[in-house]
Amino acid sequence: MIRAGDTVQHNGELRTVCKSDLKYGGFMGTSLFGDSYRLGTVPVQLVRFRHAV
Repeated sequence: MIRAGDTVQHNGELRTVCKSDLKYGGFMGTSLFGDSYRLGTVPVQLVRFRHAV
């Protein structure tokens, strides 16, 4: 589940998701950056950063 504050790869770029980028419901279902990712058939790539200690 993608939430506000997560970083995702979208169109080859790393982007941080804010609350206004997520839309729930409606005709196309859930969308991220206005893209429904083909109605959920294309997975969203979540990026996790690891910090060196």
